[in-house]
Amino acid sequence: MHDSFNLAWKLNLVVRGLASPSLLSTYEEERRKIANDLISFDAEHCKAFEQGEAALTKNFDDNIRFISGVGAEYSPGMLSREQQTMTPLRSGALQLPAKVTRYIDANPVDLQLDIPLLGQFRIYLFVPDVQASMGFLNTLCAGLGSGSPLGRLSAQAGQSYMKQPRGMAPADDFVQPQRYTATSDVFTLAMVTQSLKSEFEIADLPSMLQDSRWTLYLDDVETPRCTDKWFGSLAKEQLGIAIVRPDGYVGGIDVWDVTAAEQAGKYMEEYFSFML
Repeated sequence: MHDSFNLAWKLNLVVRGLASPSLLSTYEEERRKIANDLISFDAEHCKAFEQGEAALTKNFDDNIRFISGVGAEYSPGMLSREQQTMTPLRSGALQLPAKVTRYIDANPVDLQLDIPLLGQFRIYLFVPDVQASMGFLNTLCAGLGSGSPLGRLSAQAGQSYMKQPRGMAPADDFVQPQRYTATSDVFTLAMVTQSLKSEFEIADLPSMLQDSRWTLYLDDVETPRCTDKWFGSLAKEQLGIAIVRPDGYVGGIDVWDVTAAEQAGKYMEEYFSFML
């Protein structure tokens, strides 16, 4: 299944002229690594099985991340960038399950599943305190808007999807995919905050986040919180950014001070440089 996911989104970008055909070479590079990891695990598992129950138990404990699927990780590369700050969720790994509350309808949802698979990247902004981060959010969103490199890429993608729309399925009547393409056909922008719902309104946010109202989330459902699961402890003066690829793997994840919005914007431009 993940072989198919990996290839499909890359083919989509190349066919639409949004990325160079050289992007397809990353398919073999990434999936061969997972295949080799699986072969190595199977060999170790068979050896442990021969050695008895104690060895088999240890092998399960040592490889539980891989057995669960979370540990099937890509090596650092063009699409899985090395990170400067160590976080529980790592670049090259699948998203970790976590529950949050959707701001607009107070519905508890699984963050890793709530945004449908539309061939888009997902950019998650983890904002401990909305008011303290408003300057950062304004600057960052301006760098994603029209006139910016990513804004021009979004415009190009929009033209492509007008000429060749996504396929529709009966379930789309319930998914309402237009909720997730209001900002861009390249990425869905999402925000996860520990601020209380009473502490900010959608109208307080930059226009790009206002347009992304279906992907605004409150981190108030479970303990440990989603923020803790993905980033560990974030201070009030920090933000976390996670770029998730269309196949659900984390392409880049890092932590920024609220004064470093321009650097964070350059980080995102650099990540998407294979499309620009």
